Amino acid sequence: MSTAARISVSAAVLLVGLVAAFSLRQDDPADGVSWLPKCTLNSLTGLYCPGCGNTRATRALLNGDLAGAWHQNAAFVVALPFLTWGAARLWIAWMFPGKLKPLPFSWKYHYSVILIVLVILFGVLRNFPQKPFNWLAPVPLSKMKAEGS
Repeated sequence: MSTAARISVSAAVLLVGLVAAFSLRQDDPADGVSWLPKCTLNSLTGLYCPGCGNTRATRALLNGDLAGAWHQNAAFVVALPFLTWGAARLWIAWMFPGKLKPLPFSWKYHYSVILIVLVILFGVLRNFPQKPFNWLAPVPLSKMKAEGS
């Protein structure tokens, strides 16, 4: 793929992302965001998956509310800088092949296993109704609606 094509694809993806971010920033999830799917696990079982609350956390971050994002999905807030850094490295490697320096460490298989275990553990613990685990659960939409946030 030529550099011009990569620039065009990058610009298109950035434009779609900005439109989606602007739309999400304006929409209130408590009123229902029709263009986003609901969590299947939560809809079927009432349990929270590790990703439940990500949309509301993203909206809170887009509105500058770090505490609100933390209350929706703390794991997402912690992971977001690393995910952003990784996505930026992938984009740079795609945009400028061969120009990106390798990382000063090598990723080991057990790092992935540890991350998967942590995500599963977070998903399980956030479903316990007792403190301190219930603090990991996202703020329900009905509570957000009542508080007007």
